[in-house]
Amino acid sequence: MKGILALLMALGLAACGADWSVGPDDGGRRSSSFDERFRYYFAEDCRYDSFGPYDCSDSYSLKSSMFVRLSVTYDGYATLCVENDCSYYDPGEYSVGYDHGIRYYDFEGDYTRMTIYMDGSELVYIDYDERMAYYYYYDNPADYDYYY
Repeated sequence: MKGILALLMALGLAACGADWSVGPDDGGRRSSSFDERFRYYFAEDCRYDSFGPYDCSDSYSLKSSMFVRLSVTYDGYATLCVENDCSYYDPGEYSVGYDHGIRYYDFEGDYTRMTIYMDGSELVYIDYDERMAYYYYYDNPADYDYYY
């Protein structure tokens, strides 16, 4: 639960409105190229250093699921909301890549990093100050072969 609290505090950079709006006002012609909602039910906590995660806990069920919404407009403006705490990103303030053969969005802060896999299977939150990595999963990772 400590990881979720750290995650929520770190994402308080910029709030999105109650209507989940993204990017500049374009007179209602907004078209989203990506708008998905994810729920995560399981987590795993790991120590983290420059070589990656190690000394991970066993996976555990979250007391309540964690809700995440990611919306990216056709012109690259992104809104990332975790439990209704939203952050806004201009194009170029995040990156897109592939890992495990799955597309992901990567949001990096001063001392944090969040990676969201677009199939909804996994969210990774790294706190460089705490030297911890928090992995959130839709399914129990003990049932599958997740590789870091």
